[in-house]
Amino acid sequence: MKIWYICKAKYGKEMDDGMMKQVTEAHLVDAVSYTDAESRIYAAMEQNVAGEFSITAISKSNISEVMNYEDSDDW
Repeated sequence: MKIWYICKAKYGKEMDDGMMKQVTEAHLVDAVSYTDAESRIYAAMEQNVAGEFSITAISKSNISEVMNYEDSDDW
């Protein structure tokens, strides 16, 4: 059985009008422990965010199954 963690990341995001805004996003991570979840979210954020970021929270989720739709970019 997979364990899903919700990881919250905070970083500066450039808006459509060119201004920078601090945003906090929640990401769902499949991991075996909190340490594994932290390393996976750091790796994902380093690929997707150009500037600095911080991980503000990691918590276990009650989600038991995630379904993948082939014709969608998101799960």
